[in-house]
Amino acid sequence: MASHRGPGPEQRGTKRKRTGEEPEPTAFGDDNDQHDASAAEADCRCAKAPARSSGSPASDVGITSSPPPRVAPAAKDDEYWRTLYSGELDFRALGQRDPAFQAVLKESSSGGGVHLDFGDPAALVQLTTTLLRVDFGLRVELPADRLCPAVPNRHSYIVWLKDLLDSTASPWYPDAPPAEKKVVGLDVGTGASLIYPLLGCAQRPDWSFVATDVDAASLRSARRNLDLNPALRPRIRIVDRGTPPAAAAAARPLVPLDELGLDALDFVMTNPPFYASAAELAALAARKDRPPSGACTGAPVEMVYPGPGPGPGGIDDLAAAGGEVDFVGRLLDESLALRGRVRWYTAMLGRLSSVEALVAALRRRGVANYALATFSPGARTRRWALAWSFGAARPCARAARAAAGLLPPGKRALLPPPPEATLATRPGGAGARARLARRLRAALAPLRLAAWTWDARRARGVGYAAANVWGRAHRRRRERAGGAVRGNSNDNDDDDVAPPRAPEHPSECALGFSVAVARGAGGEEVAAAVARWVQGYDHALFESFAEYVRRALAAGEGEGGGEGGQVDEGTEGSCA
Repeated sequence: MASHRGPGPEQRGTKRKRTGEEPEPTAFGDDNDQHDASAAEADCRCAKAPARSSGSPASDVGITSSPPPRVAPAAKDDEYWRTLYSGELDFRALGQRDPAFQAVLKESSSGGGVHLDFGDPAALVQLTTTLLRVDFGLRVELPADRLCPAVPNRHSYIVWLKDLLDSTASPWYPDAPPAEKKVVGLDVGTGASLIYPLLGCAQRPDWSFVATDVDAASLRSARRNLDLNPALRPRIRIVDRGTPPAAAAAARPLVPLDELGLDALDFVMTNPPFYASAAELAALAARKDRPPSGACTGAPVEMVYPGPGPGPGGIDDLAAAGGEVDFVGRLLDESLALRGRVRWYTAMLGRLSSVEALVAALRRRGVANYALATFSPGARTRRWALAWSFGAARPCARAARAAAGLLPPGKRALLPPPPEATLATRPGGAGARARLARRLRAALAPLRLAAWTWDARRARGVGYAAANVWGRAHRRRRERAGGAVRGNSNDNDDDDVAPPRAPEHPSECALGFSVAVARGAGGEEVAAAVARWVQGYDHALFESFAEYVRRALAAGEGEGGGEGGQVDEGTEGSCA
């Protein structure tokens, strides 16, 4: 990338011990950066893919036996893309599919296996071009003097973006399929590879991109890569943001909606330069206790962002003088002016300490709707991603708290509040689920909701409340007014249910929620009722609603509500 694209993460998998044990998790240092990106090795080389080598003895260090080959479905759905790089790469199988990749593989010294020389820039470039061609049908040419992107890592960013957008796409019926409206995104600092627009458009036919950069060499390569993929050309627009002198270019907005002739965007994404200066890059490299194990192909313009620094025009409250914190802080400041003209502002980060600084900045500015993710598809080097929105639509747990499983215990306070809560669990199969669904509807029937619908076939409902309509204060006000609490007028048992009617002023609905009954964590013989926070800014209101339903379910059946009373801390499950 030029000037806006940060260094690439590792693409090689963590070596396994000779005993065949799983690798131990790497401890975080005191500054939280030793694992994430402690030196130039982790950030200036072409990212290394999680590697495996077919036919190799399992006792070889860094070599594992290969699992059965993946067979791609005829139609590649979202689940296929989500799990594409969930395992290690099979270099031998890749070589069989691409002779050019086979040519850069080397036989293992122990015999029977192959490996890739990560110190050879040409081999790294070939790995990236092979993965893009074999897995996505994309053709690219990568210059030797620009960053070589990690395909698994970049793909993880796109997969997370899809969850983020899909789970907040329909403010009135979150269980519906993704909206058919066209999605338009901005890639700030697209780099020579143009990798994010290419990956996004290859997976979603309704996505289009504006891709910006300030480096002439990267822009030339990006245009060449777009020409190599003519089917995607109508959906990707490349814009040069570096024509003025460097000082003027640095002051130009990162998200120039008016200059681009755009009223709004669905998302902004960026993988910013990691370092604040060449001296910082060199100092971090010197701290390494081993030499770099991968080739460095990044240009200084891609890896260093000096930034405006503290003071007028700088991000002084972030105490930054360049690097990724200053760059994303600049994006945050722009977002405060643009606000809802962009649904989601997102950025990939190399350091956990950067995440800490930026989450603190969001909270200081009153931005409560944000999401935090971690990308480490089989690799030792970890990348973080942060997203924020000024809208009220809340992302699903898998998108909002995708970093939950990888944060150190002392850092879990960085996560946004859980958007899901278990209301009750009951033993039993389909019969128990049907009974629990009836009780759930009965618990919600007395509430005076602004909108409510129930899909009996899916045992799932969606509702909106203008305020707390379940609490004692509301009931007392109703009683004093002399009116009985009126139930939901549009509750029904129809299998085919249209999306609920939207209130005239959706922003006035303090809470949007969905409730569903499905199989619990115990499998077929456990029924679970779950609530999801769909809309709103007040998590305490969602918690209050969930507690009301828990108590109503427990009182209705004369039992304690199973495992109710807990928020769901994990990130598994659907994003509906």
